[in-house]
Amino acid sequence: MARSFEIDGTITRHYRRFSAIGTQITVLLVPPSYIVDSVNHFLASVNDLFEHVLQNVSDSDMVGMTIHN
Repeated sequence: MARSFEIDGTITRHYRRFSAIGTQITVLLVPPSYIVDSVNHFLASVNDLFEHVLQNVSDSDMVGMTIHN
């Protein structure tokens, strides 16, 4: 199954003060190939993104999201 987003870029940073590593990904939502309700497409895309991001996290990891237009 094709993902409903494309990874545009990845940045990894080391936070010495917190002894942690942070990863920031920039994604682009893929437009639907057929006519659908745009709100439902957006919600499905965000759910797909969360499934991707939460694949390899441990209980102590923090995950956040910022949306820009």
